[in-house]
Amino acid sequence: MKIVIFTSNALRHKYLSNIISKTFPETLVISECRENDQINQSYGENDLIISHFNHRYQAEKKFFKGNDEFKTPCIPILYKEVNSEFIFKKIQSVDPDAMIVFGASIIREPLLSLGKKNRFINLHLGLSPYYKGNGTNFWPFINDELEFLGSTILHIDSGIDTGDIITHVRPHIESNDNVHTIGCKIVKNSVDKLIEILKRIENNDMINRIPQWKADNERIYKLKDFNENILRQYLDNMEDNIIKKFLTRKKREFKIIESIHP
Repeated sequence: MKIVIFTSNALRHKYLSNIISKTFPETLVISECRENDQINQSYGENDLIISHFNHRYQAEKKFFKGNDEFKTPCIPILYKEVNSEFIFKKIQSVDPDAMIVFGASIIREPLLSLGKKNRFINLHLGLSPYYKGNGTNFWPFINDELEFLGSTILHIDSGIDTGDIITHVRPHIESNDNVHTIGCKIVKNSVDKLIEILKRIENNDMINRIPQWKADNERIYKLKDFNENILRQYLDNMEDNIIKKFLTRKKREFKIIESIHP
């Protein structure tokens, strides 16, 4: 089965691509090249924020060891070049059986039109429709809503994280975790689930296509919402044992999709 993965170039993106290509050798990666993932330059010289992103990098080095490079054919492109005519024609010529998006820019027409039914899939790190936008596994630490840590695997549409849901993925949370280790767990669990989904597609089996519902507590965050003060609040919450308190209290109940097929 031929697969195309649209992604970026951090360790988590390389891990996903490499693990999927082990099961499906005919995998092509389209990788947007971004600035060094250790230090997000958009936050300037803020030492606290730089330290935060460096801790994420160190966690990914541990969880995704051995994935410093793509181990399958890869076309590196500039940031937001994914919708270029060159990429459109390349994907058109490859004619993949399935396409996956993880960490790439928003897919737009005409590339969007190349996805046939059940073939164009997005891995969103966050539980839709509850958490959308940026940093969707960071903000539950701010809102004391650790139940909403996870990912959503969904069919792509023309919106942002609005497509029909295939399944949700949630991590096993432990008392010594933090936002970075939990984020890595979510990626690993999500990759395992993606492989299950791709195998069903390969066998022409059905997978879920569940329209998103209106959530009373829907939260949408933008990149600009994250700043030093918010990061200090996260650190204060960690100091206040937010995870240990979560593990011992009664959990909130909400609608979740845990199967990948009808």
